[in-house]
Amino acid sequence: MGTVTRIPTLRYRVPLIDGAPPVGAIVMGEGPRVRRAYRIMLATRTKSALIGLGVVTWKLRVESMSAASGRDEIEAGAPHWPIVWDKRRRKIQ
Repeated sequence: MGTVTRIPTLRYRVPLIDGAPPVGAIVMGEGPRVRRAYRIMLATRTKSALIGLGVVTWKLRVESMSAASGRDEIEAGAPHWPIVWDKRRRKIQ
């Protein structure tokens, strides 16, 4: 049997007025320590408790790439959405 790989997903919170993240856009952190960039393959709006505050959560199916590749594509004109990881939610090991 072959191995099953799952498609990486991210949850992304933005103001309601920003609209949906465009498919093909690069989602990447900012700064010298960034190691990964992600290309959005599909964006699905989730039910959010913050809709009354004007904030929407999107579930993004992404393609992972290196930070260098992401920077190259951004310089070539690909749309870019910055991301900041929630430091309060630590990964349980």
